[in-house]
Amino acid sequence: MKNGFYIRFRFSFFVLILLMIALSYLEQFFIAYVFMAFHEMLHIALALEYGGRVKGITFMPVGLSAEIQGLENICLSRRMLVLGIPPVFNIIFGIIFINSIVGKINILIGAFNLLPVFPLDGSRLLVCIGGYFFGTLKANRYAANMSLVICYTLILIGFLQMVLMDYNISLLLVALYIIKESKKYESSTAYFIYRMLTSKSSRAYICRRIAAPWDTELKKIVYCLGIDYYTVIEVRKGNIIREITEDSLIEFIQKYGIDHNLVDIPSNLGYDNK
Repeated sequence: MKNGFYIRFRFSFFVLILLMIALSYLEQFFIAYVFMAFHEMLHIALALEYGGRVKGITFMPVGLSAEIQGLENICLSRRMLVLGIPPVFNIIFGIIFINSIVGKINILIGAFNLLPVFPLDGSRLLVCIGGYFFGTLKANRYAANMSLVICYTLILIGFLQMVLMDYNISLLLVALYIIKESKKYESSTAYFIYRMLTSKSSRAYICRRIAAPWDTELKKIVYCLGIDYYTVIEVRKGNIIREITEDSLIEFIQKYGIDHNLVDIPSNLGYDNK
């Protein structure tokens, strides 16, 4: 739907249902999917409570995926609650009912979602925390690299599971699906973060100052920007200190591109202190 709330089903969701029926795992799959759906409903409820908007829901093989907008406009602590509470709930619920299949499934759901693998909650929490300390785009790049390492590790473990457990291919299928989604999510997330940096809301931000040489590439500076703070770049050359604001930097990049150095930004987009 162009406007309003949408509900979508991935074709792979129906393929997985048929596979579960063929392997006689339909009951376990149904239990897992109910709690994965509840997990996503918690994300939605918390996002709405803090001012987010839910554009739609997609039924995927590994659970529901809600498209939530506006999280970038809420403070870091609340964003982390939106991302972190659902998997923690699954783990606590699972520990309480550890002796039942429901408990074991919830522990698996919670622990799996906390893996730092795109598009799981763990990777998004990692980007939130890392972005606050050393830049959101840089944190996204580190999370993407970690995501690939863990995905390939899961594939290796999946092959071992298939050999040692009578051709059980469940983990292998999940790992292959996650690595496919991970690559797609990484590129779309990098673009989304750049969009957030160029259209910050009117809420108050912490101001951070960074120092850089005149010949620093703009790409390196952009990787230091964060969605939870406002950056002022201090450029020193001899006795002259020039300050370039985040807005000025982004304005220059939007007009002339990112393949420049700080020295290329004209003085009318910053100011000099002597």
